[in-house]
Amino acid sequence: MKTYDLLVVLDLAGKEESLPEVLAQVEGEVKAVGGKVTRTQKMERRKFEYVAGALESGFYANLTCELPPESIVKLRGKLALSAPVYRYVLVSVSEEELRKKSERSTAEAAA
Repeated sequence: MKTYDLLVVLDLAGKEESLPEVLAQVEGEVKAVGGKVTRTQKMERRKFEYVAGALESGFYANLTCELPPESIVKLRGKLALSAPVYRYVLVSVSEEELRKKSERSTAEAAA
């Protein structure tokens, strides 16, 4: 299994109280393709610099997950069909980046 960062922009349709259910749905999609979510970082609602459609802002969340490489296509298909997911970016994380992230989180926990 490889480690990936999944950044999702969510369209909550003005219902920010539904955020936990929507994040659980995205995590469920990762688990459905054989992956495991190791960290979920809720960010904030941000206004888009360039508005291309009816949506002017979205809620951002970053998930670190472990996935088998062959399940990437399945996950992308599921995210593309998921109504609350407006946009997503899925990138592979190198071992060096993982080490830096764990060092940062350890330093933040100690502070």
